[in-house]
Amino acid sequence: MAQVKYTQKDIYDRVFKQKRMGVGYDPEDVDDFLDGIISDYGVFTKRIKELQDQVGQLQNALQAAQNELANEATAPRAEAPVQTAETVVEEAPAAEPKEEVPTNLDLIKRVANLERAVFGTDHQA
Repeated sequence: MAQVKYTQKDIYDRVFKQKRMGVGYDPEDVDDFLDGIISDYGVFTKRIKELQDQVGQLQNALQAAQNELANEATAPRAEAPVQTAETVVEEAPAAEPKEEVPTNLDLIKRVANLERAVFGTDHQA
């Protein structure tokens, strides 16, 4: 990234030489133009600072997410007890309406239907 050559103060403090013959630029016009440049320069500097802060925040969030992911990958996982359809049905209270729980057979049928949809009917496992 290129370095900034002039700061707002440098532009503001700059004094231009005047020619003897009267041929040259109107000093008030030059001052007005430079005042506009100084104002824009301030806006750009503020925006750059905001964006740098945002980049820092996003980098910190990314690092935290990567650390969390690494911790999850290295942490020992407790095996969840496998529940069959029969154990789920036995645990369900009799007074409440029965909730449909997919069985292993239902899941196998769904996978087979998906394979047919993706690979076609000629696909053999």
